[in-house]
Amino acid sequence: MPLELNDIFVTPDSSLAVDECFVYDDLSAEGEQLSATPVRVKGQVSNSGGLVELRYTAEFSYSKPCDRCLVMAEKSVKQNFVHTLALSAENEDNDDIIIVAGYTLDLFSLVRDDILLEMPFKHLCSENCRGLCPTCGQNLNEGSCDCKKEAVDPRMAVLDELFSD
Repeated sequence: MPLELNDIFVTPDSSLAVDECFVYDDLSAEGEQLSATPVRVKGQVSNSGGLVELRYTAEFSYSKPCDRCLVMAEKSVKQNFVHTLALSAENEDNDDIIIVAGYTLDLFSLVRDDILLEMPFKHLCSENCRGLCPTCGQNLNEGSCDCKKEAVDPRMAVLDELFSD
């Protein structure tokens, strides 16, 4: 959705409310497709003393298999974002400023990029997920298995003690 910001850039102390709902069919994290609800975006673009800022909150839920036990887990996300907007910049390498060409900001793409950059590297069903048994594949959250532990290289025995219950 293009956001027309001509009035905001030209008129000092002006603001524009943002209230949108976006559907993304191509959200993926770590190369894996995410099943996400529509993203609700609420915020404001404001010009305060010549500084134009976009502040918004994005709310959505997504589901993805847990990285440890492979059970599908749903997470609710509410993230706040702040961006400084400018028509041009002397230092083109500044990542803190978003250049708005022709007074139009592509809010759809900006929100998508913000969401993907803030996705966690590890997606867990819970912080204390025990994962799967490496031998039989039993989900250790549902119960223990009867697999015997393999003999550990004596040089690695100290590390094995760290993971013992």
